[in-house]
Parts: sequence; structure tokens; C-alpha cells
Amino acid sequence: MSTLSRLRKPIVLLAAATGVVALGVSVARVPGAADGAREELTAARTAIESGEEEAADAAVARARDHVDTVQVGVQGPLGLLGQWLPVVGTSVRDVRHLGNALDAVTTVAELGAETYPEITGADSTFFTNGEVDIPTLRRLVANTTEAHQELADARSSLEDIEATGPGAARLDTARDEALAQVIPIHDSLTATMPLVEQLPTILGAEGERKYLVAILNPAELRYSGGAPLTLTPITVLDGRVEFGEATDTESNTFAFQPRYWRKVKGNSFHNGRMRLVNATIPPSWPVAGEETLNAWRSLRGRNMAGLFVVDVIALARLAELTGPMEVPGYGRVDADNMVETLVGSYDRFTEVSERKAANRALVPLFMERLLQTGGLPDKVKILTEAARGRHFAAYFREDGFQETLGEMAVTGDLSETENDYLGVFTQNVGSSKTDYWQSRQVRSDVRLRPDGSARVALEVEIHNDTPPYAGAGPHYRQGYSTRYATLSVGNFLPRGSDVDAVSVDGAPIDFVVGNYFGRPFVRHTIAFDPQQRHTMRLEYDVPAAAVRDGKELTYSLDLDPQGMVRAQSVSATVHFPAGFEIDSLPEGWSASGPGSATWSVDALDESPRLALTAR
Repeated sequence: MSTLSRLRKPIVLLAAATGVVALGVSVARVPGAADGAREELTAARTAIESGEEEAADAAVARARDHVDTVQVGVQGPLGLLGQWLPVVGTSVRDVRHLGNALDAVTTVAELGAETYPEITGADSTFFTNGEVDIPTLRRLVANTTEAHQELADARSSLEDIEATGPGAARLDTARDEALAQVIPIHDSLTATMPLVEQLPTILGAEGERKYLVAILNPAELRYSGGAPLTLTPITVLDGRVEFGEATDTESNTFAFQPRYWRKVKGNSFHNGRMRLVNATIPPSWPVAGEETLNAWRSLRGRNMAGLFVVDVIALARLAELTGPMEVPGYGRVDADNMVETLVGSYDRFTEVSERKAANRALVPLFMERLLQTGGLPDKVKILTEAARGRHFAAYFREDGFQETLGEMAVTGDLSETENDYLGVFTQNVGSSKTDYWQSRQVRSDVRLRPDGSARVALEVEIHNDTPPYAGAGPHYRQGYSTRYATLSVGNFLPRGSDVDAVSVDGAPIDFVVGNYFGRPFVRHTIAFDPQQRHTMRLEYDVPAAAVRDGKELTYSLDLDPQGMVRAQSVSATVHFPAGFEIDSLPEGWSASGPGSATWSVDALDESPRLALTAR
């Protein structure tokens, strides 16, 4: 179950997926009551998800009656004495553990039935007109904390089951099926609890907090994603969210000028005076985020506690919930046309001022819709899923907050893997909007050696797939309407890689291997005419692409995407050394020859972590 689902229903989904079926049918002393509890908890889950609060309360109450019957049967005098009897004692103890686990699960359901309506029910006041009700939030935190403890108790009870006495096979199956559901949910909630506990502080319950929101334009890419289109400060106090004046980074003369700000130590992409929009060149948002906040302080003189970045692709997904809008200068804007309207329609405006006026009308209107009452869990879900494709990221300056976000995979950081890695990002260096049409294919060919090292050939093919020029004047190589592109192609490689050959379209080029916080990278600037293709190829050795364990060799590959309009396609072919055979192919892999397999995806919009084993 994803982190997003936990945030969507922070308590109820725990009850819905904790192996109630396995628990219920396995309480041998009171099978009828256990089955009844299972059925009622399933009914409660359905009712809660449908918004039928009274039906949910009634179902949970009936489940509690059944569980009480179970507990009287297995925890009463007979159960207490029976656990010490020869032969059957072990099984009696196991059934008592099952009863305790079912009791804990039902408590979680009770908490969910109490809490969920306050968050998303018809009369919910949790999030209204951009304001979070702090007392309701504190109850949510308290109930989630209690649910986390109950889930820990259920897990402990299940793990105590020995399944060695009479009925062992049934008990063993019940325990394993239940644990298979309990463990990942409990682990995920454990990772989330530090953030849940800090939500009141983040939302200004302990004092004023200031954040920066950046809307990114993927038609003009930086290594981290789209260039900042607008930057808007927000202030949060006692759950109230107030938006400050938005700064358009493209037309605001003051923001456009190069300036000095404090550099993040070790950032290879900060050199001297820079424009604010280039603070986001680093590919990882923990670095790009701190650079952006430092740049903002140099511009406005204000320290901010954190940064939220969202590109127009993620905004379009949110528009599926917020509905269509009538915007002066654009007309009807909805989920289907938002990306094209915002970043793919520069030709429709003859004057830059017209476009800026339309943007100023659109962004506040959309934010107003976003902060309206209702649908908050679904909005959080969309943003968390968008973070997988690096269309959304959050950065907090407090280490504790940031570490928790890292566990939830919404920080926009790069993988820390010590094995094979692919991170291909481009930066638009010609101030054009042609990345709207950029198509990219990444191909990796890995030849493993018995010790786990590898020889890798990486090819990055980019197609500047632009339509014909539609401008009224000369066709220059930069500007909003140009179809020419000049791209800095950045290849971020496995740690310890030794690069010995780089070429473009088959012609060798000079290159320098940079160092981005221990990860080597090679970048090269390439000019593209309209409809032109270029291929950059790198050849390098990786010291630990795979791990050798006796006769077993396991190859590991982590990939990070770039937040593009057209997500890049990727293929990775792995060749094991002679004598190694691949036992089975994980999902997504296909055989490509003896001892070889290929993983591929047409549109990389998440950060997969892959592994393939041969013996």
C-alpha cells in the first residue's frame, strides 16, 4: 500500500487491510463470531469509503460485539487454563494471539469510523477555504498515533504464533496471510508518524511558518525539472494559509537580473552571480530547493521554512478534481488542455504582456479552486503520485521534517544506490520553450563481469520534434516561438564510474567528468535544428553494478526520471558473464539472449529500483 493511500485514509485503510479474513476464520474456538467480525469490518470499510457514516458506525459496533464474543471465548478461564495443557496448549495460545490481533484491528476500525468523517465527510470542517482546523488536526494526530500502536500490537500478536500444535497448518496460513498485510502497513505508518506528529507545527499551530511555492514550466527544462514559472510566498498561522504576491521569474526585471546568494556547499552548478531561475539547475531538489530559498532571500530579504514545487503536468492532474475554469485570455481550461494552454500555446499570443496577464488571471483562480473544501485526500494522493515522476517535490529546512519526506519519496532527491544508476536530464540553455516537444530515448547496454563490475554503453537519443515555425518575424534561435533548441545533456552515472569515451552522432568529443555529491556526471551542450535528432554516447566502467554472493550474481539498477511533457523512454539490457543463467525474470524484464535480459518502459514517470539475479 502506498504512502499516498495512508495519507488519504490515515486510519481506516489500516483496518481494511490487516488480514481480518485470515484472523477471523482461524479462531477455532469461536468461528461464527470471528467470521461475523470479519464481515462487519468489511462492511464498515465499504460504508466509510462511500460516505455512509451511520452505516459505518453500526457495522463497526456489530464487529465489536463479535470480537467481544471471540475474546470471551479465547481469553476467558478455559483459554487461560487451556494454554498450559499438554499437546493442545500451544494451539490454544496461538488462538489467543489471533484473538488479540483481531481485537486490535477492530480498535483501528473504530478510530477510523470516528476520524474519517471529520476529514472528508459532508460536514467536515477539517479543511475549509484554505484553512485547516487545528483542533480537528490534533484529534487526527492522536487517533493516528493510537492506531499505530494498535497495529503494532496486532503485529506482535501475530508474530507470537508458533503454529506447531494441533491445527498448525491452518494457524500457520492465517498468521502468514495476516502478517503479509500487517507488516507493510505498519512499516509504512511507522515511517510516516514523524511527519504526522509534526503536522500541527508545519501548519502554524505553534507559530507562524513561511513557505515558498514554485510553479514549474516543463517547456523550458532545468536538470531538476521545469524552470520556475512563478514563485509565490505563503504564510501559515493556526492553519490559515495566506498567499503573498506572485513573482513572475520571466518578466520581473528585478528577479531576472543575475545576483549573488549563498551557495550550497558542494553544488557544482552554482558559480558566481546567477539568475534566480537557474537556482534549480541541480538535479536533486534538496539542493535545488535550498539554492532557491537562498536566492529568494537575496531577492526579497525573507527566510522561508521550506519550498513546494509543482509543475503544470501535476496541476493538470489536480484539475481533474477541481474542474474546468473560464480564464480571460484562455477561455475554458481543464485537465485535458491545461498543459498545452499554459506551456504549449506561446504562438497564440502576439504580445508577451497578453500572456502574462492571462497567467496572472489563471494561477490565482486555480489556487482558489485547489484550496476549496472537499477532496483533500484525493489532492494529496495526486501530488504524492506526481512526486514519483518528479512533477512535485517538497523541501523543508528542518532535518527531521526532510528525513521523513525522504521516507515518503516526495523530496525529489536522487537515488543513493551504490550499484548501477541512470539519471539523464537536459537543460535548456537557449531560453526557448522547445522542451514542450522534446522526445528522448535512453538505451543502456550493461556487460557484467564475474566480480560484479560492468562495462556500460549508454546512448541518449534526443529528437527536437517541433512543429513548423509560426512566428510573424524572422526565426531566431531563442525566444518563446523559436523551434531551435540548445540543450545541455547531463548524464549522471553510477558512483565510481570511470568514463573513457564520449561521442555525439559517432564523432568523439572532449569531455570533463564532474562530481555531484559523489556521483560522477558528464554533460555536453548540443544545438538542435527543428526536427533534428542527435545521439550522445558514453562508455564507462562501473565498479559495483552487481553484487556477488557465492555462485549468485545480482544486478541492481536505480533510475530517476525528469519531469517532462513527453516522458522519456528507457531500455536497459544486461548481459551476465558466461556460465551464469537467469532463473526467472521479474515483472518488466524479457529475455534477450543467453544469459541476457532487457527491461524497458515507454514513458518513465517514476523512480524504479530494479534487480535481476543469475546463478
